[in-house]
Amino acid sequence: MANISDTKGLGGLISQYGTDAAKSKAGIEKPEVTKEEAALADQNVFLKLYIEQLKGQDPTAPQDTNDMVAQMSQFSSLERLTSISDQLENMATSLTSNQALSASTLVGKSVLMEGSKAKVTEGLEEVPLRVVIPENSQTATLKIFDADSRLVRTATLNGADYKWDKKDDDGNVLPPGEYRFSASSTNDKGEVSAMNTRLPARIQGVTINGENGTALNVENHGKIKLTTELEILG
Repeated sequence: MANISDTKGLGGLISQYGTDAAKSKAGIEKPEVTKEEAALADQNVFLKLYIEQLKGQDPTAPQDTNDMVAQMSQFSSLERLTSISDQLENMATSLTSNQALSASTLVGKSVLMEGSKAKVTEGLEEVPLRVVIPENSQTATLKIFDADSRLVRTATLNGADYKWDKKDDDGNVLPPGEYRFSASSTNDKGEVSAMNTRLPARIQGVTINGENGTALNVENHGKIKLTTELEILG
């Protein structure tokens, strides 16, 4: 006799009707179904289990109504959780779409990345640069070289941010191309140390929902995870 509180009896019924293979064999669930059909199939499985338990009961010892109410309550909770799961899935899909739309607007812009080279284009008015100057620095110097490694500009850095106007030491506007930047600091002992530079790099594309979430495809840097710490330039 099966009892609604009998774990072994319930386990046997579940193995008979509760697995995917058993559902398919009993005609309860089809290989490809809609969400509504899947929910109905789950209800049918519950009712099938419940009816089989009723069949195996001792007529002189009917089931405890408290157990029945408890199971019905659990099934009702399962339905609500399934509904919530579907709603969250729809929300996630909507958020992904919004994120893709927002991220696509970044293509063509630039982001400040650590490096020593930057491309100067025709429409670019100035090249922003950022360095971290040591506290014991007495002087900080920036040197800019063209694609042929010729020194074209030397500038004194008075702060962490500097904007190069694309001119050489004689005030001539330099042509578009790739330029290399080298920054150094001299302390009170006359010791010279190199400083890392952060230069603009063009965002060529965006990857949505990759292994690391949303990533920016940055020129000369590959895929960079999109975070709030990145400084996006116009």
